[in-house]
This record gives sequence, structure tokens and C-alpha cells, in this order.
Amino acid sequence: MKTRASRTVIRHPFFPGRVLALPGLALVLLALPAMSSAVQEPQPEAEPTDIVVEPHWSPYQAPTRYPEGTQLHIIQRGDTLWDISNTYLRNPFLWPQVWDANRYIENPHLIYPGDPVRIPDIDVVRGEGEEPGGPGTGPGGPGTGPGEEGGPGTGAAGQPGGPAGPQFRPAYEEITIQCAGYLREEADDDFRIFGSEEDGHKDGLATGDIVYLNRGSEDGVSPGETFYTQRRIDFTWGIDGSYVRRSGWLRILAVQEETAMAEIVQACLDVNVDDYLLPFEPIPVPLLPLEPPPTRLTPETGRMRGRIEASLDDLATLGQGYLVSIDLGQEDGVVPGNIFTIFRYLYDDAPRKMLGTLAVLTVQREHSTARIMESMDYILTGDLIELK
Repeated sequence: MKTRASRTVIRHPFFPGRVLALPGLALVLLALPAMSSAVQEPQPEAEPTDIVVEPHWSPYQAPTRYPEGTQLHIIQRGDTLWDISNTYLRNPFLWPQVWDANRYIENPHLIYPGDPVRIPDIDVVRGEGEEPGGPGTGPGGPGTGPGEEGGPGTGAAGQPGGPAGPQFRPAYEEITIQCAGYLREEADDDFRIFGSEEDGHKDGLATGDIVYLNRGSEDGVSPGETFYTQRRIDFTWGIDGSYVRRSGWLRILAVQEETAMAEIVQACLDVNVDDYLLPFEPIPVPLLPLEPPPTRLTPETGRMRGRIEASLDDLATLGQGYLVSIDLGQEDGVVPGNIFTIFRYLYDDAPRKMLGTLAVLTVQREHSTARIMESMDYILTGDLIELK
């Protein structure tokens, strides 16, 4: 039988129906067999200033107590790191930083009720006049969360005169990330544009043009759905094969049994008849910590290594701002916002030559699309990368 001291119940300021139960000083006595004479040693008491997490089931080994003053969220059914970041930090795109502050969570897409999430103190560097809530509003809608003064996310770093936390910057413009290509992976490419309202009078279609699709209600297509338009492009530099380039995205206006009509919402480049379609998913903009670039004396970390396998700009020589594909992906544990140093070895048994850094924008199963953030020298396909 368990006996438990009284608990202090605190109501969440922005979720009146949600309470955080913080036990006070508690002594847990384990039930002993009726005939046993063994004496159970009492469990150590929590410090009076500790925040203690209620016992619960979880596959993760989460911390059970935190120092006083820690900003903590107890996961409820239906929570996601995206939502938690939006609520407390007023920016859903900061979810990778929330995950990084709670590394006991092995998979950021699988979190469990009762587990604690520590909210980090961070500060996002924004452009002049830019409101909190993420870099741009883009097709996925605004990234703003509660904006009231003193609301969730207004921790020490958000208070006037409070200590500044680590600062972050967007890795790239949101529209560019949505339009970025990626190394070819197997996908259903039979859903296609077969014609347009222009009836062949325009070589390339643009935002606002009307197109016709080769699937309809019989295939589950519904008005209001949004799809990427994309096509495969052969490499001329780097690896053999092709990569996928997004030409834009469209929204279904009306459907028939076997066909549908759609409007091009955004054209990244000319949209063509025969471009194929995949479901649209808003892509969060990774936020990167503001820190000095590497130097030739930056030591190796011994962490995850890979290489630049292709230039998505189809160039032989690369530099700052260019997009590349790297040979590491979800299966290797890569997440958007990871930063890698770029280097090469010029001689056996000699120190490496530092070339720059890249940041991961989007992640596929075996590959990732990244942007070169700094370049100290020219960069080539095949150059090595190492997780910072």
C-alpha cells in the first residue's frame, strides 16, 4: 500500500482545465509481505525546492525532479513538441530546440503523457519590425502562438532586463525551403497534370493558372486538398541519376469521377504539364544558434560523419548559400537544424582542411537537403561532413 503526502495543485495559466500536481515532501512506503520481518529503507525525500514529476508509465527514462524555477510542461494526451513550442515559446519552429533540451526523448514524434518537457530559455533574432512567431507565414499559415505579455514562453529570456538566452536565426527563407529539391526516392508518380486551361498556349504555367489532373473522386481526391507539383531532373555534376525538383503546389477546386481541376497556388519555377503530384506538407524553418564559424583550429568532434553527395544547384564548385544533398537521413538520426562542418583531407596523416558549415533543411529516409551556411574555400561534391 502506498501512502502519499498531500499535493499542491497548480492550475496552468493558459489552460484552465489543466492542472499540474506537484507533490510536497513525500515518503513512499513499499508494502511488505505479511510474514516478513524485513524493514524497507525509506526513499530519500525531495529537496523542498525541487519540482517533482508524478510517477507514470513511459518507455523513456525521464528525469523525476527539476530545480526550482525550471519552466516545465507535463505532456498531456494529444500534445506534440510543435504545439508545446508554439504555446511556450510562441514559435512552433523552435521544436528542435525543445527536443534538444529534453534528450531523454528518443523520438521527437513519439512523446508520452506524464513525461516532463523542460522549456529552454532562447531568443530568436528577427528582422526589423518582424513579429514573433516564426520566419514568415507561408502556405502553412502563421506560426504565431499566444502573444499576450507574460504568457507561456515569456521566461527569463523574454522579460525586460532578464538574462538573455541563446540566440537563433532562421536557416533560410520559408518559401525557398518549401521549393527546395531533394535526392530521388521511390514515390508514386502516377498522379499528374495532364492539361491546362491555356490548352498548350503557354510553355510554362505560373501562380493562378488552372490545370487538369488525371485523378478524381474515385481515387479519393477532394476539393480543398493541396499537392506539391514536382518533376525529376538528371544530374550533370555529382552522382549519376536524378533528383526531385518542386515546381510549386496547387489546390483542388473541383473533382469529377476520374479527373480534377486545380489552381496553382505557388510556382517555384515554371509548372509543366506532366509534372507529378504528392501531398503537400508545410515544412518548418529550422532555427540555428548564433555562434562563430569554425576555423582551421576547430577540433574534430568524433560525431556523425557523412559526405556531400550532390549539388542541387547542379554545379561543380559550391559556396555559401548553395543547396546540397548529403548521404545521411532519418535512418541515421538526422533532424532539421543539425549543423555539420565541411572539410577534406589533403594528405594522409595530416590535419584536415576546414571548408565551412552546412545546415540541414529537410530530411528524407536516407538523404537530407542542406544549405551551405559558411564557406572558407571552394566546396566540392564528395567533401566530408561532421556533426558539430
